[in-house]
Amino acid sequence: MRVNINMDEELVKKVDEVAKKMYVSRSSYIAFAVSQKIQADEAFANMPKMIDVMNEAVLLEKSKKNEPKK
Repeated sequence: MRVNINMDEELVKKVDEVAKKMYVSRSSYIAFAVSQKIQADEAFANMPKMIDVMNEAVLLEKSKKNEPKK
C-alpha cells in the first residue's frame, strides 16, 4: 500500500544515511523501522503483565522451598 508522509528534512537525511548503509530503499527502511517501533510498543504495553507473571513464579518457587519435605 502506498502512503505519503511529511517528515523534517534532517530526519529524511538520517533515514537515507541509515538505509544506504543497510543497502535498502528509504521506503523499506521506514517500513522496517515502523514495524520495529510497533513491536517495541506492544512489548512495553505487556510489561506489567510480564512482571506479574514473574512475581507469581517467584512466589510459587519460594512457597515450594518452604513446604515441609515428605
